[in-house]
Amino acid sequence: MTNITTRDINFSVKYGDETLSLKGMVFQPEQRDAASQKLPPVIFNSGFTGGVTMYGQLFGRALAALGYRVMTYDVAGFFSNKHIRNAVESGDKVITNVILEDQKDEVLGAVAWARENFGEMPAVASWAIGSVASLAAVAELAAAGAEQIRFWVPMSYTNIRNLQALRADPAAADAAIVQLADDAPIPPFDTGTGETRLGYYPLDPETQAYVDLQLGGYTEAGGADRWPGCTWVTAKSYKSCVQYDPEQSIEGATGFPPALIIHGADNTLHMPSESVRLHQNYPGDAGPHAFIIPKMQHGQQSQADNPVFKAMIESIDEAIRTRG
Repeated sequence: MTNITTRDINFSVKYGDETLSLKGMVFQPEQRDAASQKLPPVIFNSGFTGGVTMYGQLFGRALAALGYRVMTYDVAGFFSNKHIRNAVESGDKVITNVILEDQKDEVLGAVAWARENFGEMPAVASWAIGSVASLAAVAELAAAGAEQIRFWVPMSYTNIRNLQALRADPAAADAAIVQLADDAPIPPFDTGTGETRLGYYPLDPETQAYVDLQLGGYTEAGGADRWPGCTWVTAKSYKSCVQYDPEQSIEGATGFPPALIIHGADNTLHMPSESVRLHQNYPGDAGPHAFIIPKMQHGQQSQADNPVFKAMIESIDEAIRTRG
């Protein structure tokens, strides 16, 4: 059994208008053998409210057990980085901005930190909306002709605009939110009910119950705010996110890293067809097809002892060792 060590770190993020320091965490094996010393470090980033406090600790420990050094973090405005940049107080409310452009900058900051502190470019593994942010980061590096990451693993990718089809009335919700002031507070989720039909993220009640149980457990164990880590989200979050589409910058592009595009076959939140389309359009070596995992839902199998999760980690490890 591999002994895993953890340490807290800080890394700089160059946003469009300022440079800030975020907290992060590194998971790595206590002893690295000759084989593990050949492995690239890994950055894990998640989306919406994600990071080390949730899936980051799960993926970090699983990959560290296989010899990887894994750096992960909470996005600005949430959990350990809650009061940095994207959370504002308005009266008795704390309102959070969820800005994918910022999350793209955070991926680039994490990559730069890994390059400096580990001495080589990392692989990047991303969950859900985090895959959108990391695709934008990869595209920016490619467009600039900059040193590229070693390997990219998007999991449960979705185009944010396509995600809105889950709403009970997507057109009406979109029109209503767009009419709100940018700083107007809306609930984090739209569960299809009258009370939350203007929520930021479409989430059906069954899935919300699952993530509340599982991710709530993760965040409580990490000593942070309980998932989702926010009570109110700005209307600007929705407006900016539905317009954020890094896929527009990949057609005919070059300089992209090899990739393993992963999706659960039974994911009814982020549809498998989203990753299939990404695979078809990806301007790099993404293998013969998207890796669609049978019996895998959005995140229900993302637990350390679940055989589906274990098989996914093994597939990521194999892909990085052979193609990264």
